[in-house]
Amino acid sequence: MFILFTSEENGSAEKKELIHFFENGLPLLHVRKPGMTEEDLKIWLSQFDEKHLRKMVLHQHHHLAEILQVKGINIKESFRSKKEDLKSYIERFQSEGLTVSSSFHDPEKVKKEASAFDYIFLSPVFTSVSKTGYEGQAFRVENFPHKVIALGGIEIDKILKAKKMGYSGVAVMGGVWLSGNKHKAFTEIFKEYRNVYQ
Repeated sequence: MFILFTSEENGSAEKKELIHFFENGLPLLHVRKPGMTEEDLKIWLSQFDEKHLRKMVLHQHHHLAEILQVKGINIKESFRSKKEDLKSYIERFQSEGLTVSSSFHDPEKVKKEASAFDYIFLSPVFTSVSKTGYEGQAFRVENFPHKVIALGGIEIDKILKAKKMGYSGVAVMGGVWLSGNKHKAFTEIFKEYRNVYQ
C-alpha cells in the first residue's frame, strides 16, 4: 500500500496538488486536518470529485464518511484507548463497506489490538521528516499477521528498507509536503514504491 497524508496546514495550492497526485496514480489519501471543524472539513471535501473522494480516508469527524463517498476512516490512538465499545464502532463502518485503520506507536499493542482493523500504521519507523525530535525506532514486523504500514521518515531511500523490515507498504507526509518541488518529490517516491513493492 502507498498512502499519502495531507499536510496539516490548509495551503491555497493544496487542492491543485492533490488532484495532480491522484491523476498521477495516488491510490490512497489520508485526510488529517486536526484543526478543522466538521463544517470546514465538509467544505474542504466538497472541492473534490467523487472519484477522488473514493480514495480518501478521514481522521476526524468520522460520521462524514457515512454521508460522503469516501474510502474509510482512521482511528487515532487516543480515541481508541478511550472509546467504549470500540468493536461495535469499527464494525458499524466496516458493515457499510468502509475501511477502518488505526495508528500505533508500540509493536506490542499492535499484536494485541490490531486484528479488528483493515490495516494499521506503526510509527515512527524512521526519524521523522516533519516532526523534530521524533526519532525512528526501526520496528521490525516480519512476523506480524496484520497489514502494517510504515509511517515516519519515509523518503526514497527508506522504501526498500521498509519492505525488508516486513511492512506491507509506506505512508508519506513530510517527504512530499516539505519538498521544494512537491510534484517531483511525489513522482520519485511513488515510482520507487512501485519498483520495490509491485
